[in-house]
Amino acid sequence: MQAGVAYCDAKVPFAAGFKLAQDAATQGNITEVAVLLLFCNAATDYQRLLDGARQYCGGNTIIIGGSAVGVITNNHLVSGGQAAAAMALAATDVDFFPALAEQLSRDPSAAGASLAEQLAPNNNAKLLLLFYDSIRYAGNAQQPAILNPSPPLLKALRKPLPAKLPIAGAGLLADLVFGPTKQFFQRQLTDNAALALQFSGNLRPYIVAMHGCEPFTSRSFTITRSFGQFIYELDKQPVCAVLDQVIGTRSWRNQKPVLDFALGVKYPEQTHSLYSTSYVTRLINGVLPNDEGIILFEPDLDEGTTVHLMQRNSQSIQAAATNQLTALFTQMRAEQSKPVAALYFDCAGRMTGSKAEAVLIQQQLTAAQIPMLGIYCGVEIAPIGLHSRSLDWSAVLILLCR
Repeated sequence: MQAGVAYCDAKVPFAAGFKLAQDAATQGNITEVAVLLLFCNAATDYQRLLDGARQYCGGNTIIIGGSAVGVITNNHLVSGGQAAAAMALAATDVDFFPALAEQLSRDPSAAGASLAEQLAPNNNAKLLLLFYDSIRYAGNAQQPAILNPSPPLLKALRKPLPAKLPIAGAGLLADLVFGPTKQFFQRQLTDNAALALQFSGNLRPYIVAMHGCEPFTSRSFTITRSFGQFIYELDKQPVCAVLDQVIGTRSWRNQKPVLDFALGVKYPEQTHSLYSTSYVTRLINGVLPNDEGIILFEPDLDEGTTVHLMQRNSQSIQAAATNQLTALFTQMRAEQSKPVAALYFDCAGRMTGSKAEAVLIQQQLTAAQIPMLGIYCGVEIAPIGLHSRSLDWSAVLILLCR
């Protein structure tokens, strides 16, 4: 497998799309692009960018991707302007199979089942990339955005697939105010959709769920009243009062989203990876009127779930990332795996306070001469415990190896 990555400011979108595809192919010494992963921010003319990329690639290339709050390559970490980036892939010993499910918000479970049904049954499948529209209804000054839940999508998708097949990817986001999001699929510009790309053949993926938060206290709590993404009680006490007491201040309530604290669930069984965090973190989007409860980014923490109060710490994030990368490269060398490319999906909420991890990833992969494409997104997806799960305030690194 061969890979190349390119970046540009897409002020002239058709020409930018053409040049992105051309430069990515040139960087990877690729004469015929099998897959183009294409991402851009909300200021870009999506359709013209896609048309330009298609013009260069021709009709046989699989093109998927969509919105990103920011893009990351070996040499760029950009969220402003009309940032766009692409990764070109080609291989004679790896097969790629794409799938699309629209009307995601109508029934996420049905969308996941549809993707699984479209994917070619293949016991030699090695990786499934998943991208989906994080936004069900965009927010405005009068009301917050309503999000597409990822747990039912993931559950329905993985159910008929081989248990060993890892699913990794991102919930796409166009900007930090949760505006409308777009997805690229082949020649089509769509939204409210989920996209999948299955890899099979001579590929060994390494997937790292990067550390995003650490427990603020050793104390754990049980959710005793909840509904969807709303949590009302912990240990039979009002959740806001409990958090006030543990944190020692009420000031966290004024943040939307809450920047320093989150809720997390620990999954002790690590069957997929030796170097991933064991916590799945849920972002606190805000507080309900009259301090009735808190609003989470995902609706999957049910009554009876044991949770921890998690704290964000940039130094801890960077130290953990260093340790995770050391363990990752050690295992790759032991298994004689040759890295070809890297994908990096980082939480958009970390753009302001935790860029140090992204810079560290850039430095390490550039030193190892591994082309990298990264995006800032709404949700990150990786195997944690027995299943692939959606993460908040974290990052996922995927190394594609021979």
